[in-house]
Amino acid sequence: MKIHLAFENIDADLWLSPVSRKKRRTYQTKTGEKTNYKRYLKYNMEKRPELLLKDPKLFKNIRDSDPDVDIELTGRFIKKTRRITVNEDFVPVYNYMMYDILSLPDGTKKERLHKHTKGNIMDKIPVRISQELYDPIEIMLSYIFRRNLYITHNNGLTFKFLYDLAKKLSDLHKFARVDTYDPKTKKRAPLTLYDGGRKFPRAFLEGRVKGKSYCLILHLSDQELKIP
Repeated sequence: MKIHLAFENIDADLWLSPVSRKKRRTYQTKTGEKTNYKRYLKYNMEKRPELLLKDPKLFKNIRDSDPDVDIELTGRFIKKTRRITVNEDFVPVYNYMMYDILSLPDGTKKERLHKHTKGNIMDKIPVRISQELYDPIEIMLSYIFRRNLYITHNNGLTFKFLYDLAKKLSDLHKFARVDTYDPKTKKRAPLTLYDGGRKFPRAFLEGRVKGKSYCLILHLSDQELKIP
């Protein structure tokens, strides 16, 4: 994933990568043979326990047939699947509206109409590292961080740029605020990594240096800790 990042009079296209990577695993049988993944049908939706309990003829259904296993469907292999939206009765829904549920400091919840988000980390206006510096302890006690990403270089020039930035933050023992901007209003906007992704109203940059190596960590938060 790329990010268009700027600090002072320098801006560059850099890379974002997860701080923890999943280890590659291979699965095999006891005899050493490789395993294959296949999808199959687990049960018949029409014979779910919730629906059976609503049926006044429950005893007759249990007596006349096995309500848990449909011999004709269960165990059948499936090649392709498609995700569909259903209601509480598992009936497909073709027209619906999505809402976001907000948890307020007093414990109440509020609904608002969901808006499709658009990624803004590769816009013409770069993601800017602010001159505002914050104490790391205060930041960690004030926000809940949902995601952390490494910012990495792609050539020698961007290496020097990021190394100097990481050293500055490391020497000061501070976090720098990271802001994105709306191209139309030119005002600050929540950082969004990709289209349809989560919005992060707060983002902070941490820098570490060891010898000739650097580490820049982008901390992303979508929730602030407040006393009710």
